[in-house]
Amino acid sequence: MSNKDRAADYVMGVLTDAERAAVERDAAGDPSLAAEIARVNAELSPLLLDAPEVEPPAYVFDRIKQQIAASAQPRGEPAGSRTVRADEGKWEFICPGIERKMLWHDREKKRITFLIRAQPGSEFPAHHHDEDEEAYLLSGDLAFDDLLLSAGDYYLARPGVRHPVGRTKGGCMLLVSAAA
Repeated sequence: MSNKDRAADYVMGVLTDAERAAVERDAAGDPSLAAEIARVNAELSPLLLDAPEVEPPAYVFDRIKQQIAASAQPRGEPAGSRTVRADEGKWEFICPGIERKMLWHDREKKRITFLIRAQPGSEFPAHHHDEDEEAYLLSGDLAFDDLLLSAGDYYLARPGVRHPVGRTKGGCMLLVSAAA
């Protein structure tokens, strides 16, 4: 199977857990596979985030909401809230040594909240911001050129800002809120 096919299957989420782990392991040692995964992810992500919302007929939508409320509201969780436990959710490969776990996507406000988990020695690619991106460093270290961030530090990238490459020596965990 080609890197292109493996990357597409990985990004689309059609692999078993064991197959995903194998692709992640291979991508860590194969820059061309990692680049292909990043390319496919960049191409497909807008499709997932920008898909138009379709309003079902009211009676169908009411039934859907009732089913979701009955199955998704954990016991004791207040109505209108969302809890994502530490062991819940799915970590997705971003680039070698870096993963993202989506926590919330607000389609109305076009905002997302997610965690970034970076392994020691990994690098975040340089990227550009069209909207505000807020990041709170939960643990570890992160440097953008001469700016060194430590656990507890907050970082705001304004529209038009281009991040230089971000580097972590000891690894890090970030909470990020950004435009979807």
